Amino acid sequence: MQDNIYKQNYDIHEQGILVEYETTGKYTPAHWHDSLELVYILNGNATFYLEGTEHRLVPGEFIVIDTNQIHEARCTRTYMRIVLRIDDDLIQRLMGNKRNFQIICSRAELTDDLVPAYLEICECLKKLVTLNVRQPKGYMIATHSIALDILYRLIADFSIPLLKEDLPEPSRNQLRMKEIVSYIDKHYMEPLSLEQISDEFGLNSDYFSRMFRQNIGIPFTQHVNHVRLTHIYHDICSTDDPVMEILNRHGFTNYKLFSRMFKELYGDTPREIRRRARLEAQ
Repeated sequence: MQDNIYKQNYDIHEQGILVEYETTGKYTPAHWHDSLELVYILNGNATFYLEGTEHRLVPGEFIVIDTNQIHEARCTRTYMRIVLRIDDDLIQRLMGNKRNFQIICSRAELTDDLVPAYLEICECLKKLVTLNVRQPKGYMIATHSIALDILYRLIADFSIPLLKEDLPEPSRNQLRMKEIVSYIDKHYMEPLSLEQISDEFGLNSDYFSRMFRQNIGIPFTQHVNHVRLTHIYHDICSTDDPVMEILNRHGFTNYKLFSRMFKELYGDTPREIRRRARLEAQ
């Protein structure tokens, strides 16, 4: 399954703002960005895990993922979305280098008094959709204007103070979790046990297990297998290599477990996924 993406033709770090209009469907393991990310659903359904908490979105809803927040996208069914990313360096410059707040904005956290502000941002996002589909003359200028308006509304209505010297314990744990997730991304092809990685980071295995599940939302072993599955999925879609060869390449040794987990994540067998990928590539 290939993503259909229409995006502005510049890098986010050059301009600070990036808008993507996508028809997609894929599983993305726990990761983070050095930018603020807003995902607005146009049709279909999508499920995100934000620091271990599940958020299910339907058309007309959006979620904000703040800079460096660990999140996971379990959106393997095809859906349409528009994604707005605002580079954190730009936010810091606009705020006079005082990025001492966190933005929390999703339907699950809405209180009655914030519903009008949420709906106003939805109206802004609808304008972004129209702009990026029609792309009239000067549409990038209008896109930036709307993006900055959305950023202002998020800071005004959905931000909470967060002083660096008073970071709560979960935020310090997140720094460690990012190191752990990066380590897994680099070593996923190797045998990775809970005891081994606990020793690697100097942690008690029981504490590590609890901390990992609390921050990521799933057990350590399941996350490692999910990372392997994303690489396996890519190779199934993009190569003609035998499935067993692909599994061995990416460190997945239990075929029965692979078959069950693959179908749970992607909704079909490897053979059917490969067949659809070839049809879409024609």
